[in-house]
Amino acid sequence: MKTQAHKLLLQWSAAIGKRSIAVATAVLVSFAMLLSFAAGARADSPPTPQQAQFAQRTSDLLLATLFAALLQEFAETTPANVEEGKQSISLIFNDRNDDMRLVGTLQPLRSNDVPQDSFETTALARAMQGENFADVQKDQGKWYYRRSVAISNFHPACSMCHTNFGPVNASQWVGALMLRVPVVDR
Repeated sequence: MKTQAHKLLLQWSAAIGKRSIAVATAVLVSFAMLLSFAAGARADSPPTPQQAQFAQRTSDLLLATLFAALLQEFAETTPANVEEGKQSISLIFNDRNDDMRLVGTLQPLRSNDVPQDSFETTALARAMQGENFADVQKDQGKWYYRRSVAISNFHPACSMCHTNFGPVNASQWVGALMLRVPVVDR
């Protein structure tokens, strides 16, 4: 049988436990809000040079990967399978992928083949002069390393798929490859 003191001790312990849980919960909620605020403040602040450089190096790797895929496509596409080649490369440059797009001025153009914002408008204008362009920008609430690479009619296979380009002319600028790499905390 429990003594009155034992019962009071148990009630007191339970009350302290409930208060401790309430205090611990309040501390955890406050800490979570502080972390959320700090993360929000970081998202509003421009990335550090180190973060931008990491994104740039990632963009360099992405560009090399895409160029290798394009060269492979050139090597395998023939007049006999040009339609398959067009479909194959269009699966890589899928219109639903906002992180890599081809933008140009020569017809035929779909709605996704034209500039979508001020960066792409500036980048395409520069690309048509043979200039690449890059910037770190906030887009839809996130920071990105954005770059464009000027594209010319540099390979005989270009005109197999793009008959409007005519014969190979490496000085004929036809558009830009737009790349967008998230700048992440490291």
